[in-house]
Amino acid sequence: MEKRNTKQAILEEALNLFSVNGYDGVSVRDIANAVGIKDSSLYKHYKSKQEIFKTLLDGMNQRFEETVAFYQLPQGEIEQVYQQYGENNLVWLKKAVEAMFLFFMDDAYAKKFIHLLMIEQYKNNEAAKLFEEWLISGAITFQSSLFERLMEEGYFRKADPVATATQFYGPILLLLLMYDSKPEKHDEALRLLDCHIEEFASHYHISHGENI
Repeated sequence: MEKRNTKQAILEEALNLFSVNGYDGVSVRDIANAVGIKDSSLYKHYKSKQEIFKTLLDGMNQRFEETVAFYQLPQGEIEQVYQQYGENNLVWLKKAVEAMFLFFMDDAYAKKFIHLLMIEQYKNNEAAKLFEEWLISGAITFQSSLFERLMEEGYFRKADPVATATQFYGPILLLLLMYDSKPEKHDEALRLLDCHIEEFASHYHISHGENI
């Protein structure tokens, strides 16, 4: 029989509990009991509940980066990636957006971590900041800069970059929230996502042959 990895089990059970009860609603004893160990044994692996949370956050960042790398999505500064977005076609854009959408919708770790942040955002400043960075301001800031550069280079029609980013990302976030607890409607969510991207591209993109 394979020996259980206690250190990993602590993280898994902590994330399970945090995603349901929030960070403040879970004690070290709760985590230890879920793993089936004593409090003192847990402290041999992690110094505090805060360290457990920090390790979970690091894991979230790593999983996101691995997803981006797996789907070979553009990475780096706007000057390094905007041309890839501008010169690729609509099929490519759909796949790129779908990859990120499915990360938050289907990845069990990501879903639980976001649920944790959603629970804690109104009572925990750090959680509120992380929720904002992961699902709101982080996305809007990147997309605003990206769309502004695409407009400057003639790939997109001129418009307010922040408003454009909001029009692009708002429906995507709404779909995530609408279908978060409805795995049986997975295909419906993806169909609506594709329709949204097509509508957005038809309104903002300036045609250049086979480009978006």
